[in-house]
Amino acid sequence: MSKLTKTFFGRKEYRIDPKGRVPLSADYYSQLDVQGENKTLIVVRASNGDFSYLEVFSQKEWNEKLEVINLMDDDDDKEWLLVNYVGGALSVDLDGQNRMRLPKSLIDYAGIKKDVVFIGAISTLRIWSKESLEKYEMTPKGTRDSIRDKMNAARRKLLEERGDK
Repeated sequence: MSKLTKTFFGRKEYRIDPKGRVPLSADYYSQLDVQGENKTLIVVRASNGDFSYLEVFSQKEWNEKLEVINLMDDDDDKEWLLVNYVGGALSVDLDGQNRMRLPKSLIDYAGIKKDVVFIGAISTLRIWSKESLEKYEMTPKGTRDSIRDKMNAARRKLLEERGDK
């Protein structure tokens, strides 16, 4: 298990402007390594079942993800990732006010109308349409018991890797 060097958490709501621009908060900005001249982020289409959203990566994090995909066996799963994930990724530059301008293709994919919600998802930043996220949150998922069991199993694995008991 790799050690987390950056973590995204929390949620922030914004309204997308008519030009498709949405601000990037200072805490997310610093986690995405966009200081100085490097003002480019990679935005990728993603989904969870019937719900579509966007993922945001720094160029460095995206390159690491591409290396992992490239090392996968050449099979249908890798081909799906290349076509649907890598193929749908776009570079997005931040303007002088640290706003990212989302292309119409990504806005349409995520079903964004007006309001967006940034969700910290530990190793990545997600952008959801507020309406889609509200529907997703109302969709029944695993029981609290199953979630607790999975968290406990992950905790045991982490302790084993650290040599703790």
